Amino acid sequence: MSEEHCADQVKIISNALRNSLTAAAIEHVSDDAILLRGGVTVVWGEGRSGDFTGLGRPRKIVWFGRPPRDMQRLGICPAAELPPLTAADGCAACTSAEHHTESKGFIRHSPHPLTEGLAGELRTRPFTRYDFTEEWNNLGFGRIRTDGSIWGVYGGYAPSGAVELSGLYLRQESGADYAGSYLTLFDAPEYTCLWCARPAGPVDSTEWTIIERFISDWRAGDGFPCLPSLLSAPAGCSAIATMRLDCDEDISSARDVFEWYHSQGLPLSLAVKTSLPMRQADLAMLRDVHAAGGTLLSHSHTHPQDWGGTFAAAREEAEASRQWFRDNLPEAPVPDLAVSPFHTNPPCALQGVEAAGFTGVVSGIIHNDPEYMLGRAGMAPLTKGLVTISQQSMLHGDCYAQQQETVDVHVQALDIQRAAGGIFGYLDHPFSERYQYGWADKAQRLAAHRALVQAIRERQDVWFWSQRQCFDFVQALMGISLRADGQEVVASGLASFSSCRPACRFQGKTLTL
Repeated sequence: MSEEHCADQVKIISNALRNSLTAAAIEHVSDDAILLRGGVTVVWGEGRSGDFTGLGRPRKIVWFGRPPRDMQRLGICPAAELPPLTAADGCAACTSAEHHTESKGFIRHSPHPLTEGLAGELRTRPFTRYDFTEEWNNLGFGRIRTDGSIWGVYGGYAPSGAVELSGLYLRQESGADYAGSYLTLFDAPEYTCLWCARPAGPVDSTEWTIIERFISDWRAGDGFPCLPSLLSAPAGCSAIATMRLDCDEDISSARDVFEWYHSQGLPLSLAVKTSLPMRQADLAMLRDVHAAGGTLLSHSHTHPQDWGGTFAAAREEAEASRQWFRDNLPEAPVPDLAVSPFHTNPPCALQGVEAAGFTGVVSGIIHNDPEYMLGRAGMAPLTKGLVTISQQSMLHGDCYAQQQETVDVHVQALDIQRAAGGIFGYLDHPFSERYQYGWADKAQRLAAHRALVQAIRERQDVWFWSQRQCFDFVQALMGISLRADGQEVVASGLASFSSCRPACRFQGKTLTL
């Protein structure tokens, strides 16, 4: 693994731990380990010894990636007879004739207290899934690669004393071949170790809750250290739902969608490509959405790939977009939230967007930029303080038609976030004569929205928020510090919360802060 990849791995994993456990939990970060409070350690590095030399005497260990040669303390061993995973993440593009496509490689999670927080839809999940072309996975998880990168996975290891939480498999015509462990748990009297066969761990999926539960819950009754972990949903609900339209075409063509959401008392958010030709009807709808409590976000100015591909180009695009709002909608706040053009988020672009004054970006699709596909909303890695929420459930006419005109896949994505205490975001588009995003007409599009909102409302533990509300809440979460004091959780930085309270998980319970 290259030095650049190792450096990114450190930043991505430490960022994910900070989003879950708060910065107060992190004591020291080195090139191949993160020391957390109370004797919890996160480790990687192929050259490190399996006897945990140099780590003090950790009682809880999370090990990501290739195990050490002396791997007996992880409770695993090499198994040369297992099939290789070469190209097991390959996945054909989804066409109009298919519901979705999946890779040959998949993960199967076993029943266990650490995996019980996973929704049923994730119990068996492919390395790669597409619901639209080669871009979108509406269930909201990232791609497990087989390319030797930090996003890849090491097959060929089997339990040798450890309990297998999750296994790697290769789909065959008549069943599946076992290819090794993905997650294992080894308990000894003096320590416990959770191993993941992927250098980046499950950071790009709500499977990250397995890591959170190990750190927050596991062996609390044996006196092992437990650190509280934040949920992305506030106390009193299981998940937040939020909806937006990405305005690449005629904005006012979605007037019917806006008016229906408004009649239901639900906020609608618009991400605006500001170089669009704007008629009075389009401007009127932007004003009405703002007046109704919806959120206006930037969708860049000219919609270039990767925000232009450089820090300077991204900053210029972002500044031009904000200036358009100043010039054309002075009654509305200048947006500090954005949705990336083409949903591409290279680090240089997000750094440029942040320099232009943005504080939050909707990120994360399976096709690109895996750094910004996060299972837990929070700070964006490789930026100074940008907040990100990953949302890739696309209520798109093409997907709707492929899936027999049902919203079932989006309901499954919602239930995945309910199980994780997360944020479910879905999106659609206004359309034009040039492009209708697969919708037959406005009536079909509105019927799909009604069906999905009905399914959301049937889950009474879900709250419906605007994008502004979601980002304000996550931003406030990032200001919290948590620590454990015996059986109690001590929290500071709660002054920003008034109408709702944050929640955390600690020693097997969900607590209101």
